Amino acid sequence: MKKVILRAPVLTQSGYGVHSRQVARWLIGLAEQNKIQLSIQCVPWGDTSWFLSPELCGGLIGKIMEYSIGTSQKSDVSFQLILPNEWDPEIATYNVGMTAGVETTRCNPEWVHAVNQMDEVIVPSSHIEGVFRASGFLHKKITVIPESFPDALLKEVNTGIFEFETDFNFLVFGQLTAGDPELDRKNIYKTIESIVRTFKGHKDVGIVLKSNLGKNTILDFKAMQGVVTSVLNSLGHDGTPKLYLLHGTLTDEEVRDLYYHPKVKGLVTLTRGEGFGLPILEAAACGLPIVATNWSSYKDFMTGDAFELKVKHDLISLSEKRIDNSIFVPGAKWAEARMDSAEECLTKLHKYTSIYEKRASVHKKFIIENYSFNAVEKKYNDHFNKVMF
Repeated sequence: MKKVILRAPVLTQSGYGVHSRQVARWLIGLAEQNKIQLSIQCVPWGDTSWFLSPELCGGLIGKIMEYSIGTSQKSDVSFQLILPNEWDPEIATYNVGMTAGVETTRCNPEWVHAVNQMDEVIVPSSHIEGVFRASGFLHKKITVIPESFPDALLKEVNTGIFEFETDFNFLVFGQLTAGDPELDRKNIYKTIESIVRTFKGHKDVGIVLKSNLGKNTILDFKAMQGVVTSVLNSLGHDGTPKLYLLHGTLTDEEVRDLYYHPKVKGLVTLTRGEGFGLPILEAAACGLPIVATNWSSYKDFMTGDAFELKVKHDLISLSEKRIDNSIFVPGAKWAEARMDSAEECLTKLHKYTSIYEKRASVHKKFIIENYSFNAVEKKYNDHFNKVMF
């Protein structure tokens, strides 16, 4: 039986944390079948909060704690789901790097070197694979294995916990990643602006904003209220469309109920780039129409008629203020959504809602078949069969 170690931010409330817990769930399943001897090294992720209650995530947090260790031990196989510069190619006989890379057109050349030091690398999208290949010479294998949506999305819905006065609401989902609108990768400011300008005077339209500034604390909520008020004031907001701010940790079940709410008609994101785009996958798994920038990783699964509400964009160089020479490097570009195209797509969804709902419902079947945990778990098992067993 091989010794396997997972190094990842498995307890953090972050996108990497969600991905890490999916990998942990797969490995814990193998350990409980006595197929591997598993250890988990929990690492931090920026300044994000941690899950500390064992019963959270359906008890998965408790299981992760049971397998956790303080320091790395020499193992047969390591899975390291962190940034490439944090990978350690020496902690196991066979080392697998896992990352969502960077959400721009190129990555730090040192990351390419890091890829070449590992035995192989797993990324969640063909877009991220392309970013690595465009950034330097690779002589190690990169394999695409996507993330999965939560099991809870397939269970019974209870939309009664959310009450919205407006009948037609756009859902905006994502963390505010910078105080300067030009530096915010999620582009929350301009997403709000596009909806406000398109539907000013429409009393039946609302914006449901689920966001934070990095934490799910009361202080963060107060700060987020200030940001939203400032943005709306700068737009001359007259109360229409109405904006609802959701803050704090939502369970998978509550997220599901939000996607399925009869008054939530579509997910909107003018994001400048995504390493995968989990909220987009989740919305698609619930059959919710999506308006999004026509660029980056989620185009792997947003295809055909399901993604007709594509917002046109221009690839622009990152501001020098965003360059940190670590994650974001000189020469990198990301997508800047065109506001006229965003307005056109939003108007189409508002006017022809039933058409886009039918297309999203058809696409939902494809997402469930290919991106459930069981489907992704099978990809891991098939790919690592010879390495693990």
